[in-house]
Amino acid sequence: VGIKMTVWADLLAILRAENEILSSLLALGEEKQEKINDADEVIRIASDEQELVDRLAVVEQERAVLYDVIAAGRELEEWLASLSQEQQAEIGPIIVELAENLAALRSQNKLNQELLIQSLSYVQFSLNLLTGEEGPSTYAREGTGAARTSIFDRKV
Repeated sequence: VGIKMTVWADLLAILRAENEILSSLLALGEEKQEKINDADEVIRIASDEQELVDRLAVVEQERAVLYDVIAAGRELEEWLASLSQEQQAEIGPIIVELAENLAALRSQNKLNQELLIQSLSYVQFSLNLLTGEEGPSTYAREGTGAARTSIFDRKV
């Protein structure tokens, strides 16, 4: 029973640690949205995010080991149903927070990816204006010679 209680406490601590890391990732994602047009800041934030993702991977491995010890190969729902009411009351809010954080992070990452794509498209458009390129370099009337080539994609 002592080992089970230690594993239980360790599992709760690991789940809380995962939630803290996810919360930090969410905060960095919000900061990235605010600084989306500052390339240096986006790079710094991405580096901080990578450190947190690496930490999350280590913590997740620990969680998987603890889960295997405490749940003995059972599915999550089955294992949760086997817990005492006191244990369910203790772990339930942590799992709900974990699910909410994961959903929020997925949504935020999707939005940030779209914002980065828009920002990149704007930069490419601006470069095309500065270089005087007017249209896609692949379209030219036949027999007029080769169209100018550009190293920049022209998506707007």
